[in-house]
Amino acid sequence: MELRRKKYSIVSHIKNIFYPEICPYCKKVVRLGDFACKKCAEKFPAEPYIRRAIGGYLSVSAAPYEDNYAGAILSFKFHNMTQYKTQLAIPVAKAVWREYAHIDFDFVTCVPLHKKNLADRGYNQSELIAKEMAIMLSIPYTDALKKTRFNQPQHSIKGVSKRASNVKGVYKPTDPKLIKDKTILLIDDIITTGNTLGECANILQKYGAKEVFCATFATVVSKTT
Repeated sequence: MELRRKKYSIVSHIKNIFYPEICPYCKKVVRLGDFACKKCAEKFPAEPYIRRAIGGYLSVSAAPYEDNYAGAILSFKFHNMTQYKTQLAIPVAKAVWREYAHIDFDFVTCVPLHKKNLADRGYNQSELIAKEMAIMLSIPYTDALKKTRFNQPQHSIKGVSKRASNVKGVYKPTDPKLIKDKTILLIDDIITTGNTLGECANILQKYGAKEVFCATFATVVSKTT
């Protein structure tokens, strides 16, 4: 696995003159291909956050789900800021490259949206990040999962047991033959309790995946005193 800088076409460079990229964290104009402005890049966490999704699946995250990092991913997710997709994918790709360098992934996939959510939002934020990462890491992208039942958003539910039951039976493989004996990198935008990633990873393994590893842009970090 290697980490490559995304290449931009001449059209992209011309478009950037009139519609320049901005830093997702402070909204300053940045050069095309920069994931953040110099100041925000210097403040970005130097090391990824490591934790386990439900079921024991290893997960790495690029940033804590707080302050400007939370603002960036929420703008991307709910306010149609799809232009952030590459900028948010870059630190996740770096975290994957650092922590999973020894793993030979067969493909990258993501946590899917239900067709109702996809129609309302117009895009799956996790899919956009995953596809950008696949290019940077030179790993194929595959739609391995589908969401077959509409459920309540996880962030609207309180209680560990309720969040766990909310995702049970929600996901299925798009084609079990794609999964069997594969080592898979599973992407989501945020990991909170780890129930969603854990359920998706469990489905992949249930249908024959060899191993499943997870990565997200942000993670909820426990506050200790």
